[in-house]
Amino acid sequence: MRFEIKYIVPVYQLQLLREMIRPFIRPDKHVADRPDHQYTVRSIYYDTPDLLFYSEKIEGVPYRLKLRIRSYDQAWDKAPVFLEIKRKHMVPMTKDRAPLPYGLVRDIFGKDKGLQYAESFLKPKQLEDFSHFMYHMKKESLVPTVLVVYDREPYEALIDPSIRVTFDKSLRSAPKPDLTQLFSEDLKPVMENHFILEVKYDREYPEWMRLIVHQLGLKQQAASKYCMSIDNHPYLLRMKNWQWILSGKRPLADV
Repeated sequence: MRFEIKYIVPVYQLQLLREMIRPFIRPDKHVADRPDHQYTVRSIYYDTPDLLFYSEKIEGVPYRLKLRIRSYDQAWDKAPVFLEIKRKHMVPMTKDRAPLPYGLVRDIFGKDKGLQYAESFLKPKQLEDFSHFMYHMKKESLVPTVLVVYDREPYEALIDPSIRVTFDKSLRSAPKPDLTQLFSEDLKPVMENHFILEVKYDREYPEWMRLIVHQLGLKQQAASKYCMSIDNHPYLLRMKNWQWILSGKRPLADV
């Protein structure tokens, strides 16, 4: 299991934060050769028509999951995309992922192809993760709900590389995407004057990071990019209420 602590930070503190953590970190290997030390993360999140996963997050359900298809900078048929299930267990989280070529994933979802089309690309554990992903898709009747995009500046700790610090910047989103829109830039900004600082670790929260966030006056808080992106498109919440009405459930009072 892995722990993940988040903070919402004003953009004006970005450079100061970089300077304060510099003695303790180095750029992640994936960005070490890039001048800006960042890459773009693109995720299509899936949810039920009445946004069950969104509701469980808002209500603080301790054991929950998210399903998403994630990719990075490359928009071509053989570019790897990852079918991910992220499970939350109180504070720790686990993540299972199956990597497949972008073109094949479009075929699987566009033409309702099955497990046999992925077998030649995946190792046994990845194939198991793929089958779990497809099981939840069918069982929960999940639909693509929102495209979430941001620019990630990742670092790892010098002494313990399992400790990762990331700055997730320029968060933006689009509602009701399909897989052909994974690399779209027709997006609406979510937080223009803030970014998300994440600290991930396996054992103990680093003491040097504790001192830095204290000096900057940062407070740990929930910062779900998925939920913030849903809130960025109010008509998705209106659709949620309509689904609740159709099912006889009580709609949210504040939407």
